[in-house]
Amino acid sequence: MKPVQFVLLSIFCLFLPHTLPAQDDFYNVEKVQEISLFFGYSNWDYRLDTAKAGKENYILADYCMINGVRYDSVGVKYKGNSSYNAGRIKNPLHIKLDFVKNQDYQNYESIKLGNNFSDPSAIREVISYQILSQYMDCSVANFARVYINGSLMGLYTNVETVNKKFCSEHFGSSDHVFVKGNPDRPGNNSTSNLKFNTYDSSKYLIYYGMENTVGWYKLIALMDSLRIKTSNIPKIVDVDRSLWMHAFNNVMSNYDSYTGSFSQNYYLYEDDYGRFLPVIWDLNMSFGGFPGSGGSVDKLSILYQSTNADRPLISSLLSNATYKRMYLAHLKTIAEENFTGNGFETNAKYLQSIVDTLVKNDPNSLTSYTQFQSSLTAAISSGGGPGSGSPGLLTLQAARLAYYKTTPEYNYIPPVIGNYTADIQNRFVGDSIWVSVKLSNQNNAFVGYRKNKFSPFVYQTLYDDGLHQDGIAGDSIYGTYIIAQTRKTQFYIYAENNSIGLFSPRRAEFEYHTLEVNEKLTDIQKGDVVINEFMSSNQSTVLDTTDDKYEDWIELYNNTNQTVDLSKLFLTDDDSNMEKFEFPSGISIPSKGRLIVWCDEDSQTPNGVHANFKLSASGEKLIFTRQDGLVIDSVSFGAIPTDQSMERCPDGTGLFKITSKPTFNLPNCGIVANEDVKHLSPLYIAPNPAHHYFEIVNPDDIPIREIKIYNQLGQTVASTVGNKVDVSNWQAGIYFIVIVDSSLKSYNLKLIKE
Repeated sequence: MKPVQFVLLSIFCLFLPHTLPAQDDFYNVEKVQEISLFFGYSNWDYRLDTAKAGKENYILADYCMINGVRYDSVGVKYKGNSSYNAGRIKNPLHIKLDFVKNQDYQNYESIKLGNNFSDPSAIREVISYQILSQYMDCSVANFARVYINGSLMGLYTNVETVNKKFCSEHFGSSDHVFVKGNPDRPGNNSTSNLKFNTYDSSKYLIYYGMENTVGWYKLIALMDSLRIKTSNIPKIVDVDRSLWMHAFNNVMSNYDSYTGSFSQNYYLYEDDYGRFLPVIWDLNMSFGGFPGSGGSVDKLSILYQSTNADRPLISSLLSNATYKRMYLAHLKTIAEENFTGNGFETNAKYLQSIVDTLVKNDPNSLTSYTQFQSSLTAAISSGGGPGSGSPGLLTLQAARLAYYKTTPEYNYIPPVIGNYTADIQNRFVGDSIWVSVKLSNQNNAFVGYRKNKFSPFVYQTLYDDGLHQDGIAGDSIYGTYIIAQTRKTQFYIYAENNSIGLFSPRRAEFEYHTLEVNEKLTDIQKGDVVINEFMSSNQSTVLDTTDDKYEDWIELYNNTNQTVDLSKLFLTDDDSNMEKFEFPSGISIPSKGRLIVWCDEDSQTPNGVHANFKLSASGEKLIFTRQDGLVIDSVSFGAIPTDQSMERCPDGTGLFKITSKPTFNLPNCGIVANEDVKHLSPLYIAPNPAHHYFEIVNPDDIPIREIKIYNQLGQTVASTVGNKVDVSNWQAGIYFIVIVDSSLKSYNLKLIKE
C-alpha cells in the first residue's frame, strides 16, 4: 500500500478566532499531552465520586486546557471498574469536550485517560495497542500529564475513544448497531460472553451496552447463530477479525477481555453489510495483569476456551477446522513478529524512557518508582494481576514463547506460498484478472478479494488443473481469477494443510496485496468543481431534514459550462486517507450549480449526499480528488465561529472568508438571509414561516421573470411566475427562493415551512 502524494493548493485563512493547534499529534507516542481541568469548586472529587456512584453522569468543569488550548464548559466523569476507587485521588477520567458546546481538539471530542492501574511498567496499554494495530482496527494511545485545579494528578494513559468517529474512520459508517460488551457489575455470573439464553432482549440489558433498540434483535441473532453453529456465521460476524482478537488475547495474556473470566472489554459494530466487527478495548491489564486465567499465565493453553460453551465466539469458530487453522496462523504471526529478536525489548525500554521522569515525580502513582524500574523483568506469579503482582513484560513474553514452542500446535509445519503473478497489463475495471502462485505442503487454497477496505472479501478456490491459467496440471502452480471491481482491488492468498494455515501477506485480512488496473477517469480537471462554502459548527442555521439534526456541511460549486459527474471522486479531511469518502454513482452537479455534502458520518443515508466524516470545529483541511489522486481543490482552515461559514467570494473562484450570513446552496457574497430579508430587499415573503401558502410581496412592482424554489438538498421543488405559492403539501423545513427579474437580476430569499 503506497501513500498517495498530493499538493495542498489553498492557504490558511486569515482572521481566525484562535491559533490552530498542531494537527494529528494528540496520540503521537513521543509527545506527552498536557491536560488541565478547572472546576469552580474545591469538592470536585466528591462530586465525581457521587456521580460515579449514581448514574455515572458527567459533571461540569469550567474549562479544560489541552496543550495550551482552552475549552469552556466540558463534561467530566470518573470511569472504570477495578481501576476506580472512591478512596483514591487518581482515578480514570472521561472528558467530553462537546458536553455543552460543539468543540473538539484535533477532531477529538471525547478524551479517555487511564490511571495505570495494575501496571507498574506504565506502558502496558500503549505498547499493547501498538502491537494490536498491526492486525486489526484499534485505538491509538500515548501518555498525558494531568492537572486538576492547578494540582498535578500524575501520569495517565491517553487512549482514543471507540465511538462514532472511530467507526466512521475505520469502518466507513457510524450509524449502525453499536454494542459494548461490558457487564454492569462484572463477575463470573455476569459476563458479556455472547451466549444465547433467550429471545427476550430485557434479559441482556445488564450485560451489554446498546446504542439503539433495533440492535437487540441483531445481537440476539448473532448469539443464536453461534449457539447452533450455522453456516450463517460469516454473514453475521467478521470471522477473521474475531480470530485475530482471540489470537492476540492469547499471545498477550490479555484476560480482562472476552477470553477471560468476565468476558468483557470489547465492542461490536455492525458494518454496511450486516456483519458485526469486534474491537478490543481496555488493555491496561494485558501481559498477565488480570487474574482471570485460572492458572500460570505463561503456560495457558494455546487453545484456551476453545471448547468452552460459555465462550461461543471462540468455541463456535474454533470447532470449524479451517477457522482453527487460521487462528493458529494468526497466533504464530503475532508471536513471531513481536517476540522473537530484540524489537519488543527495545521498544518497551524506549517507551519507558519517555515517561521515566513523570513516573518518578508522580505524586499519586499507584505503584512505586522501584516497581517501575523492575517492571520489565519482574517474576511471574501464578495468575498474575492485583494482589499477586503483575509479571514483568519481558519475563512473561519470553516464558510464553518458550511454552508455545513445547506445544504441537505451534510446531505444525505451515504451507509455503510463493510469489504471485497477475495479468494486469491493459486490464480495466470490470475485467477478470488471472492470479497464479506456487504452493507446497497444502491441500486447500483460495484467494480472497474485495473492492475496498470496508467491504467483505469474496473467495475463489485456487486450482492446479491446467484449466485456470496455472500452467500444466500437477505442477504446483495454482491459479484462479478475480474481478477488478475498482481501480485498486485488494486481495490475499490463503493455503492450509491438515494442521495449520498460512496467509500472504501474513497479516491478512487486515493487510492485503493490491492489484491496480486502468480506469476511465472522470472528465474533470483542477478547479472545475471547487469547495465553495462550508460550515464546521452548525447548531441552529441549517437543518438536515433526513434526520432533523443540525449537521456540518460543504457546498461544492461547478465552474464549468457542463454538468459534471462526481461518481468515484473523493472527498476527505485526512491526507493519510485520500479516499475516505467516495461519491456514489449517479451524483452530478449542474453547470454553474451547487451540491451540498452533509458531513454527518451517515454515509448510508439514502437521501442527499452524506459523507462518512464530520468537520472539526477547531479547524482542519478538506481535499477533493480524482481517482488518480489529482487534487481538484483543497482548503485548510482554522476555527470558525458557531453558525458561521467559510465562503468563497465570488463563487467558484474567490478567496475564502468567514461570514456571519451563511448562504447554504445559494450564491455567496452578500446574499440577504434570514430575518434581514424584509428590511434589505425590495422583495420579501409573507407569511414566513408559512403553513399553507406564501406570497412574494413586491411593493415596488418589480417585473418578475421567474421564481425557483429549492429544498436543502438543492433540488428544485417549484418553478413559477406567480406571486402566490401553495406549500400545504410540502415537508416542514427550510426552502430557498431565487427570484429573477426582467433585467436578469436575482433576489435570494429564505422560507421556513412549518
